[in-house]
Amino acid sequence: MDVKTTLQHQMKAMHDTLEAAIRDCSADALTYKSPGSTINSIGAIYAHTIFGEDGLLNGLVRGETPVYMAGGWASKIGLDMPQGGMEPDWTVTLDINLFREYAAAVYAATDEYLATVSDAELDRVVESGFAPPMPVGLFVANILAWHAATHQGEISALKGVQGLNGLDFSH
Repeated sequence: MDVKTTLQHQMKAMHDTLEAAIRDCSADALTYKSPGSTINSIGAIYAHTIFGEDGLLNGLVRGETPVYMAGGWASKIGLDMPQGGMEPDWTVTLDINLFREYAAAVYAATDEYLATVSDAELDRVVESGFAPPMPVGLFVANILAWHAATHQGEISALKGVQGLNGLDFSH
């Protein structure tokens, strides 16, 4: 299996797992913050994860306008797309079904990019400003996939704290 195919499979697995974690969250579960905790709500973590993939891949790596702006999602969803990390007190209220549609558009853009990316592009070095310079292929594997997996774990743990099934693969 080549690098491109491996990255395609890796990102699809991360998208599927993230969506399995978020799929059955109620509005209350999405906004719940444990008293005294420093972790954001499930909704904020999910939004951050999707905004991150869109901004990092489509903005930074591809040098294009993120799907959020290019696809008209900003006016539909009504949140400012954050620039940079996630503040612990960032509060969002999501129309989760609408936001999941945006997430699907981001996933589609990622899938399209990975299906058509050249080996030369995967070898091109990018500088994110928050990690050492690295080839695009490593950036996708070590930043984008890691980011989705890490935040999916947080979402699953936060669901468990609320008495919910952390990761439901029954669908």
